[in-house]
Amino acid sequence: MEAKQDPKNVKQKHAVASTVALRVKRETRKKILIELSKANKKDFGRNLRAEDLVALAITLIRPEHIAHLQTMTLTNADRLEQQYRTYIAQHGSISKDAFLGKLLGGELTQCAGPSNDALQKV
Repeated sequence: MEAKQDPKNVKQKHAVASTVALRVKRETRKKILIELSKANKKDFGRNLRAEDLVALAITLIRPEHIAHLQTMTLTNADRLEQQYRTYIAQHGSISKDAFLGKLLGGELTQCAGPSNDALQKV
């Protein structure tokens, strides 16, 4: 007689996926596909995949690109906090309210904060 196996006790083997999903905006996906179609217009060799294009693009990123991306994410409140901390480092302790008063009163024209060189280079 054959023993029936209980379906609850049967262990399934899960295959380890070599790829994972990565979310991008539709316009970014469209740009990637356009570049892939350009790269795949050739006579010989296999077609390039999006992974090939992205892997190459990542190797071309320089530190100033990262700085530019980081600057793009700053809110106005973040910029104000950066200026406030820079002012404290240069001139000593001051309340945030007093700092805002000086800033709005025109006593501080431009605080020396993180430079915008990264924006100008890119």
